Amino acid sequence: MTDQEIERLLNQALKDMFYSVLRLQEQSVSKLANGNLSRTEMHALEIVQDIPEATLTQISDILGITKATVSVSVNRLVEKGYLEKHRAETDGRKSILRLTESGEAMCKKHTQFHDMLIHSVMREFRVAEYPEVLKSMQALVNFFNHLRV
Repeated sequence: MTDQEIERLLNQALKDMFYSVLRLQEQSVSKLANGNLSRTEMHALEIVQDIPEATLTQISDILGITKATVSVSVNRLVEKGYLEKHRAETDGRKSILRLTESGEAMCKKHTQFHDMLIHSVMREFRVAEYPEVLKSMQALVNFFNHLRV
């Protein structure tokens, strides 16, 4: 097989994976929340789970979307009962975000989806191949981070 053929196959695999992940994640989030959450809202919940006392700016920076978009999503999540919003003691302009019990439960369900995905991928490789798989994934992450504006 030529380098050009391998590049074409890899390109197709990446496109297929990208579209599948987006579609599956949207379906998974919708199913978990009975159509009550968007993918962006779920990602915001994950960030609040991962970062104690997360702020709108942190979510905006991590997701690469505007603070206005994050603010709308966060306000919806507060209305839906997944997040609590508090003013920071040191700076009243800053909102600190925390998961409610419902938010924690939703994150737990979503984590189970990710766990299933990871275990499925791991079954396809021998333990000795894990470092190469991780190296490949890290190369993709580095590429995407390098392109990020």
